[in-house]
Amino acid sequence: MTISYQMAADMALILKYGDADQSVVAGLNKIKIPGIERSIIEVQEFRNAFSRQFAGGGKQGSFTYGGNYVLGDTKGQDQLKSYLKDNTKFTDARIYLNYETSNLDSDFIIPDTEQDSVSAFQVVKHLPGDADINGVIPFSGEIVLNGQPATMVAHITGTGIALVSGSPDTITDTGSGFVTAGFEAGQTLCIEGSAADDGLYTIASVAAGTITLSAAASMTGEAAGSSITLHGGVL
Repeated sequence: MTISYQMAADMALILKYGDADQSVVAGLNKIKIPGIERSIIEVQEFRNAFSRQFAGGGKQGSFTYGGNYVLGDTKGQDQLKSYLKDNTKFTDARIYLNYETSNLDSDFIIPDTEQDSVSAFQVVKHLPGDADINGVIPFSGEIVLNGQPATMVAHITGTGIALVSGSPDTITDTGSGFVTAGFEAGQTLCIEGSAADDGLYTIASVAAGTITLSAAASMTGEAAGSSITLHGGVL
Protein backbone atom coordinates (compact mmCIF):
# COMPACT_ATOMS: atom_id res chain seq x y z
CA MET A 1 0.00 0.00 0.00
CA THR A 2 1.31 3.43 -0.98
CA ILE A 3 0.62 6.01 1.70
CA SER A 4 -0.52 9.39 0.39
CA TYR A 5 -0.30 11.99 3.15
CA GLN A 6 -2.61 14.98 2.97
CA MET A 7 -0.58 18.17 3.14
CA ALA A 8 -2.23 21.18 4.79
CA ALA A 9 -0.73 24.01 2.72
CA ASP A 10 -3.77 24.33 0.42
CA MET A 11 -6.58 24.12 2.99
CA ALA A 12 -9.31 26.78 2.78
CA LEU A 13 -12.67 27.83 4.17
CA ILE A 14 -15.10 28.92 1.44
CA LEU A 15 -18.28 30.82 2.38
CA LYS A 16 -21.43 31.12 0.22
CA TYR A 17 -20.15 28.53 -2.28
CA GLY A 18 -21.75 28.96 -5.71
CA ASP A 19 -23.17 32.38 -4.83
CA ALA A 20 -22.15 35.72 -6.30
CA ASP A 21 -20.60 36.52 -2.91
CA GLN A 22 -18.52 33.31 -2.74
CA SER A 23 -15.27 34.03 -0.94
CA VAL A 24 -12.20 32.36 0.55
CA VAL A 25 -11.79 33.50 4.16
CA ALA A 26 -8.58 35.53 4.19
CA GLY A 27 -5.70 35.25 6.63
CA LEU A 28 -6.18 31.65 7.75
CA ASN A 29 -3.15 29.54 8.65
CA LYS A 30 -4.69 27.05 11.11
CA ILE A 31 -7.64 24.74 10.51
CA LYS A 32 -8.78 21.74 12.54
CA ILE A 33 -11.29 19.51 10.83
CA PRO A 34 -14.11 17.90 12.85
CA GLY A 35 -13.69 14.43 14.33
CA ILE A 36 -16.06 12.05 16.09
CA GLU A 37 -15.85 10.52 19.55
CA ARG A 38 -17.86 8.51 22.07
CA SER A 39 -18.17 9.04 25.80
CA ILE A 40 -16.85 6.36 28.18
CA ILE A 41 -19.25 4.68 30.60
CA GLU A 42 -17.42 3.32 33.64
CA VAL A 43 -19.03 0.55 35.68
CA GLN A 44 -17.78 -0.27 39.20
CA GLU A 45 -18.94 -3.19 41.36
CA PHE A 46 -18.29 -4.45 44.88
CA ARG A 47 -15.52 -7.05 45.18
CA ASN A 48 -14.17 -6.18 41.72
CA ALA A 49 -10.86 -4.34 41.91
CA PHE A 50 -11.05 -2.96 38.41
CA SER A 51 -13.93 -1.12 36.78
CA ARG A 52 -15.26 -1.97 33.35
CA GLN A 53 -15.55 0.54 30.57
CA PHE A 54 -18.02 0.69 27.70
CA ALA A 55 -18.46 3.04 24.76
CA GLY A 56 -21.40 5.38 25.30
CA GLY A 57 -23.08 8.00 23.16
CA GLY A 58 -21.12 9.75 20.46
CA LYS A 59 -20.74 13.34 19.38
CA GLN A 60 -19.54 15.20 16.34
CA GLY A 61 -16.55 17.42 16.97
CA SER A 62 -16.26 21.07 15.99
CA PHE A 63 -14.20 22.80 13.33
CA THR A 64 -11.72 25.44 14.50
CA TYR A 65 -9.83 28.05 12.52
CA GLY A 66 -7.24 30.71 13.19
CA GLY A 67 -4.82 33.06 11.52
CA ASN A 68 -4.13 36.72 10.92
CA TYR A 69 -6.78 39.40 11.23
CA VAL A 70 -7.47 41.00 7.84
CA LEU A 71 -9.20 44.37 7.98
CA GLY A 72 -11.92 44.71 5.34
CA ASP A 73 -12.39 41.02 4.54
CA THR A 74 -16.13 41.66 4.34
CA LYS A 75 -17.07 38.40 2.61
CA GLY A 76 -14.80 36.25 4.76
CA GLN A 77 -13.77 37.16 8.31
CA ASP A 78 -16.52 39.78 8.68
CA GLN A 79 -19.10 37.32 7.34
CA LEU A 80 -18.12 34.74 9.97
CA LYS A 81 -18.54 37.40 12.67
CA SER A 82 -21.95 38.29 11.23
CA TYR A 83 -23.01 34.62 11.31
CA LEU A 84 -22.02 34.53 14.99
CA LYS A 85 -23.91 37.71 15.91
CA ASP A 86 -27.07 36.57 14.10
CA ASN A 87 -26.81 32.93 15.25
CA THR A 88 -27.10 31.90 11.61
CA LYS A 89 -27.31 28.29 10.45
CA PHE A 90 -25.68 27.93 7.04
CA THR A 91 -25.04 25.00 4.69
CA ASP A 92 -23.36 26.72 1.72
CA ALA A 93 -19.82 26.66 3.16
CA ARG A 94 -17.04 24.21 2.31
CA ILE A 95 -13.94 23.25 4.27
CA TYR A 96 -11.39 22.39 1.59
CA LEU A 97 -8.55 20.02 2.41
CA ASN A 98 -6.64 20.83 -0.80
CA TYR A 99 -8.24 23.81 -2.51
CA GLU A 100 -7.21 24.50 -6.09
CA THR A 101 -9.18 26.98 -8.17
CA SER A 102 -7.90 25.45 -11.42
CA ASN A 103 -9.69 22.11 -11.05
CA LEU A 104 -12.74 20.48 -9.46
CA ASP A 105 -10.93 17.51 -7.89
CA SER A 106 -10.33 19.14 -4.51
CA ASP A 107 -11.56 17.28 -1.41
CA PHE A 108 -13.92 19.15 0.91
CA ILE A 109 -16.28 18.81 3.89
CA ILE A 110 -19.92 19.97 3.82
CA PRO A 111 -23.01 19.52 6.00
CA ASP A 112 -24.61 16.31 4.71
CA THR A 113 -28.23 17.45 4.42
CA GLU A 114 -29.02 14.40 2.27
CA GLN A 115 -28.39 11.96 5.13
CA ASP A 116 -29.24 14.39 7.95
CA SER A 117 -31.75 17.12 7.05
CA VAL A 118 -30.89 19.34 10.03
CA SER A 119 -27.15 19.34 9.39
CA ALA A 120 -25.69 22.85 9.19
CA PHE A 121 -22.79 25.01 10.35
CA GLN A 122 -22.98 27.58 13.16
CA VAL A 123 -20.20 29.94 14.29
CA VAL A 124 -19.85 29.85 18.09
CA LYS A 125 -16.53 31.70 18.55
CA HIS A 126 -14.75 34.47 16.67
CA LEU A 127 -12.04 35.92 18.89
CA PRO A 128 -9.17 38.37 18.52
CA GLY A 129 -5.86 37.30 20.04
CA ASP A 130 -2.90 38.94 21.75
CA ALA A 131 -0.75 41.10 19.52
CA ASP A 132 2.71 42.44 20.20
CA ILE A 133 5.04 44.93 18.56
CA ASN A 134 6.76 42.22 16.52
CA GLY A 135 3.67 40.53 15.14
CA VAL A 136 0.33 40.97 13.40
CA ILE A 137 -3.10 40.82 15.05
CA PRO A 138 -4.24 37.18 15.29
CA PHE A 139 -7.77 35.82 15.45
CA SER A 140 -9.42 32.44 15.93
CA GLY A 141 -12.86 30.91 15.88
CA GLU A 142 -14.96 27.77 16.11
CA ILE A 143 -17.78 26.33 14.00
CA VAL A 144 -20.04 23.55 15.27
CA LEU A 145 -21.91 21.03 13.14
CA ASN A 146 -25.60 20.66 13.91
CA GLY A 147 -25.56 17.19 12.36
CA GLN A 148 -23.70 14.85 10.04
CA PRO A 149 -21.01 16.08 7.63
CA ALA A 150 -19.72 14.43 4.48
CA THR A 151 -16.12 14.49 3.25
CA MET A 152 -16.17 14.54 -0.56
CA VAL A 153 -13.21 12.51 -1.85
CA ALA A 154 -14.49 11.10 -5.19
CA HIS A 155 -14.67 13.52 -8.12
CA ILE A 156 -15.35 13.48 -11.84
CA THR A 157 -16.04 16.23 -14.40
CA GLY A 158 -16.96 15.88 -18.07
CA THR A 159 -19.30 16.58 -20.95
CA GLY A 160 -20.13 12.87 -21.31
CA ILE A 161 -22.15 12.71 -18.10
CA ALA A 162 -25.94 12.42 -18.49
CA LEU A 163 -28.61 12.63 -15.77
CA VAL A 164 -31.38 10.13 -16.53
CA SER A 165 -34.78 10.53 -14.89
CA GLY A 166 -36.42 7.17 -14.28
CA SER A 167 -37.39 4.57 -11.70
CA PRO A 168 -34.78 4.75 -10.26
CA ASP A 169 -32.85 7.79 -11.48
CA THR A 170 -29.41 7.05 -12.91
CA ILE A 171 -26.32 8.92 -14.03
CA THR A 172 -24.30 7.67 -16.99
CA ASP A 173 -20.76 8.40 -18.14
CA THR A 174 -19.55 7.73 -21.69
CA GLY A 175 -16.02 7.48 -20.31
CA SER A 176 -17.01 4.75 -17.80
CA GLY A 177 -14.96 6.43 -15.10
CA PHE A 178 -17.17 6.23 -12.00
CA VAL A 179 -15.48 3.27 -10.29
CA THR A 180 -11.98 4.51 -11.06
CA ALA A 181 -12.88 7.94 -9.64
CA GLY A 182 -13.83 6.33 -6.32
CA PHE A 183 -17.62 6.46 -6.27
CA GLU A 184 -19.24 3.79 -4.09
CA ALA A 185 -22.67 2.65 -2.94
CA GLY A 186 -23.84 4.46 0.18
CA GLN A 187 -22.00 7.69 -0.58
CA THR A 188 -23.72 11.04 -0.67
CA LEU A 189 -23.50 12.38 -4.23
CA CYS A 190 -23.17 16.09 -5.00
CA ILE A 191 -24.14 17.23 -8.52
CA GLU A 192 -22.84 20.56 -9.85
CA GLY A 193 -23.19 22.27 -13.22
CA SER A 194 -26.57 20.84 -14.28
CA ALA A 195 -29.49 22.92 -15.50
CA ALA A 196 -31.96 21.82 -12.81
CA ASP A 197 -30.59 18.91 -10.74
CA ASP A 198 -27.76 20.39 -8.67
CA GLY A 199 -27.90 19.10 -5.10
CA LEU A 200 -27.26 16.08 -2.89
CA TYR A 201 -28.42 12.50 -3.51
CA THR A 202 -27.72 9.01 -2.14
CA ILE A 203 -25.89 6.45 -4.30
CA ALA A 204 -27.55 3.02 -4.34
CA SER A 205 -25.04 1.26 -6.60
CA VAL A 206 -22.09 2.01 -8.88
CA ALA A 207 -20.85 0.45 -12.11
CA ALA A 208 -18.11 1.76 -14.37
CA GLY A 209 -20.50 3.76 -16.55
CA THR A 210 -23.62 4.05 -14.37
CA ILE A 211 -24.48 5.41 -10.94
CA THR A 212 -27.90 4.35 -9.66
CA LEU A 213 -29.49 6.66 -7.11
CA SER A 214 -31.75 5.73 -4.21
CA ALA A 215 -35.50 5.39 -4.79
CA ALA A 216 -36.06 8.73 -3.04
CA ALA A 217 -34.17 10.65 -5.75
CA SER A 218 -36.19 12.75 -8.18
CA MET A 219 -34.16 14.32 -10.98
CA THR A 220 -35.47 16.32 -13.93
CA GLY A 221 -32.82 14.78 -16.17
CA GLU A 222 -30.29 16.21 -18.60
CA ALA A 223 -28.62 14.81 -21.72
CA ALA A 224 -24.84 14.67 -21.99
CA GLY A 225 -23.16 17.69 -23.51
CA SER A 226 -22.82 20.25 -20.75
CA SER A 227 -19.90 19.99 -18.33
CA ILE A 228 -21.22 18.35 -15.16
CA THR A 229 -19.22 17.69 -12.00
CA LEU A 230 -19.95 14.94 -9.48
CA HIS A 231 -18.51 14.57 -5.97
CA GLY A 232 -19.01 11.59 -3.65
CA GLY A 233 -18.31 11.15 0.03
CA VAL A 234 -19.42 9.93 3.47
CA LEU A 235 -19.12 10.82 7.17
